[in-house]
Amino acid sequence: MSQPISQRGQKRQQAILEAATNTFLQHGYEGTTLDMIISQAGGSRRSLYDYFGDKQGLFSAVIRFHADKLVEEVRSIDVIGMSARDGLTMLAKNFVFALLEPLNLELYRLLISHAPAFPDLGRTVYLAGPELLLSELEQYLKHLQREGELPAKLPTPHTARQFLGMVKAEFQLCALLAPEQLPSKSAISAHIHDCVTFLLDNR
Repeated sequence: MSQPISQRGQKRQQAILEAATNTFLQHGYEGTTLDMIISQAGGSRRSLYDYFGDKQGLFSAVIRFHADKLVEEVRSIDVIGMSARDGLTMLAKNFVFALLEPLNLELYRLLISHAPAFPDLGRTVYLAGPELLLSELEQYLKHLQREGELPAKLPTPHTARQFLGMVKAEFQLCALLAPEQLPSKSAISAHIHDCVTFLLDNR
């Protein structure tokens, strides 16, 4: 049975993750060496191996760490007790704007470009990210239905997926490929408000 990591060890892990994130984003996976990360984070190669294994293990840890952080930021929002309109709007805004954070965009680009070489990582991130958020949105919609705050014919088995796709639109793709064309934050917020209205007024 592995021993709990000390507070000092946790800080060392965090420093390695931060240094690895910066280095992978700056140099790419192939261009990154463990020595680059160690020189930025401090510590030893031994401690890096103890915590993360080889470079593949460290890359996987970086992607999982930031994916989990993004998901937790969305999941931590307490919308119970809010009106359906306010709750759905808050969830959608946090979801969309989290996707559009520059760091998350770059990590997404990095993950997609290396997904064939890390199939297990891609599957893990999907199940713990989009799939989990979709499942929790489905549960929230059922809660709204029980409270009588959704149109009578909603939710269907597809409502959560349709809503997330609708609010996300092409914004993430635009930010990745043509960031100068990305609508303003206020325009994206207006789009989200319209999506919520469309869902709730779909009688």
